[in-house]
Amino acid sequence: MRQQTKPFIIERKPSRKLKADTAKPTIWGNLDADIAQGLRNLRELEQRVSDQTVVTGKADRT
Repeated sequence: MRQQTKPFIIERKPSRKLKADTAKPTIWGNLDADIAQGLRNLRELEQRVSDQTVVTGKADRT
């Protein structure tokens, strides 16, 4: 067998696919964020109502 004249080199080429900078969206889309925002709004509303009840000294008794 003949000796090689050039060294054997393996080149690794980068993938042709561009990698997205953002994370892949979930199958639920923005539903998770919408639910979380709705829960935050509900907590804030409940907090305002309870603060108002403490300030006025009135509580709903049914």
